[in-house]
Amino acid sequence: MSRPDPTLDRARDLFDRASDRLDQGTAFRLRRAREAALRPQTASTGRRMWPAGALAASVMTLALAWWIPSRIGPEAPGAAPLASDEIESLVMAEDAELYAWLAEAPVASPGEPQ
Repeated sequence: MSRPDPTLDRARDLFDRASDRLDQGTAFRLRRAREAALRPQTASTGRRMWPAGALAASVMTLALAWWIPSRIGPEAPGAAPLASDEIESLVMAEDAELYAWLAEAPVASPGEPQ
């Protein structure tokens, strides 16, 4: 068996002496504060927090809506805009590469294991 810790005994004695000197009003307030601290939290905390979350989301959305268009423009600074036929040729080149890649990919038949 282990011996009790002497510092623990001294702390208990000090607590007992201090609590004996408390008046009834202070003891009552301390008991009520302890009960309130041990009581489980209610769901009202979550209900109070959602307006703050909605406000933060709105501010972030507005900031992104203002910041992104200034960063991503329709054209790079100092570059001439692309003509519609140039854009179409770029799209067709991308599509051709995609279809060539798909043609080379293996295809699973309905009866084969995957």
